Amino acid sequence: MMLKKLLQRVLLVAGVIALLVVLVDLVILLAATIPAGTPARVSRVTAGPYQLTVSMYTYPANAGYAFPFAVAPAQAINGSLTMQVFSIPGQGVDATPIRAEVNSDPHVHNSIQGAAEITVKGPWTLQIRVNGPAGAGVANVPIIANALPAVPAWFGWLIGFIPFYVLAMFFLLQTTRSQQAVPVLQA
Repeated sequence: MMLKKLLQRVLLVAGVIALLVVLVDLVILLAATIPAGTPARVSRVTAGPYQLTVSMYTYPANAGYAFPFAVAPAQAINGSLTMQVFSIPGQGVDATPIRAEVNSDPHVHNSIQGAAEITVKGPWTLQIRVNGPAGAGVANVPIIANALPAVPAWFGWLIGFIPFYVLAMFFLLQTTRSQQAVPVLQA
């Protein structure tokens, strides 16, 4: 009976730790899509008749994570601009182009902010397509994507053996339960 309570507490602690890990991962994922206060890199590019300032909030990009950016015209524009942004894989990168999610920036007229998907490491291009009163244009911003460090081997084995640990606890609980369930016959 005491072993059963101990194992229940161990499983409860493991469940709480797993929940905390999931919540921390969710916070990190959400924080990656929100631009930080100061850009890590700023590029000035020309898209047809438009001069643009591209602010990148992480540089180099982390492969497999969202790449937050903002695009604003360098000078005031009479009229409105529409922009589409794509992340285009470079030479030798096994990936497909992906359209970035963008929203208009409420603080700066004719500007956008968004997050591009950079799926694998290697050279990428952030392609910005602009339409406005002076015509259309395309600008390309080169990006390098790095892979995050690998999981340590000991941690990988620890995670990989979780089903074994669960099965071992299950069988241990079953054997203690069957020993307690054996009735004692009195003559």
